[in-house]
Amino acid sequence: MKFYRPAEVPEDDYGLLCRQSRFAGVVRLIILCIVLAIPSVVGWNTGKPWLFWTFVAVAAVVIPMAVLDLRSMFRATNWLLRIGYDGMWINLRSYRDRDVGLDALSVVHLDYGEIAGVGQHTESYTTPSKMATGPYSNSAIGGSTAWRDQFLEIQLNHDWTEELITTLNDLRFPPAPAQSPSGNAAAQVRISPVWFVNRSVLRIAWISGHGAAILPRLPQVLGRLDGVVPLSEATRRERPNWRKLTADQATDLAREIVHVHGDGFAATALLTHVCGMSQGEANRQVRQFEETAIT
Repeated sequence: MKFYRPAEVPEDDYGLLCRQSRFAGVVRLIILCIVLAIPSVVGWNTGKPWLFWTFVAVAAVVIPMAVLDLRSMFRATNWLLRIGYDGMWINLRSYRDRDVGLDALSVVHLDYGEIAGVGQHTESYTTPSKMATGPYSNSAIGGSTAWRDQFLEIQLNHDWTEELITTLNDLRFPPAPAQSPSGNAAAQVRISPVWFVNRSVLRIAWISGHGAAILPRLPQVLGRLDGVVPLSEATRRERPNWRKLTADQATDLAREIVHVHGDGFAATALLTHVCGMSQGEANRQVRQFEETAIT
């Protein structure tokens, strides 16, 4: 296991490059525009200016953010995994992190000899319904949103991953920006696409309604790795409906949603509906999850 700066990663024309789908980003932007346009048109045609101006204001904030996100997908930094002849190269930072300089050690190389197996893992669960659930989630009757997240699971044959954990924490908690004239310096927390299950098992979010849409699809990636490293049996975890979760189970799920996907809205919905927290308490709890280092 070795760490590199992005500029130090060698070119490999024969490697399989995996990255956030640009097509999915375009489709997501189109769907978002349609969803926000319909209520505005209805409000205009029915003489309800409050409805029209409400969604116009929402669109004025949300659509530029979505356009910037789509623009990030077309940058050279939009790559997650490269399967090369000499091992697997994993980008530890999100394609959204444009301000992470080339001097940061943000790429890890795993030699194939370190890998005990790779496979697909699926997580299924529900959360209380909310707005903007994402293209890969399904709103169910009764105020629930069903999620099905697919991961590439990498099992190492060792647990010497302390340096990887340190690197991930350094990327997640970059130094606070220089203080503004007002004297405030807000620290920023970033979400890495790599999730530590334990010291020897890593998962990379591949398909999720929370935002991940990596291409090529997992069967093609596993087919490329077949014969190079052992393939593991696909695994799946199905959690009970959110209404049947205990407060501790809901808190654990909320923590995982924040750590893995950075989705504070879904986590807040769980904490308020299941744990009985106020909106302010839930927001503070989500912020605490964000600020907790990987151990």
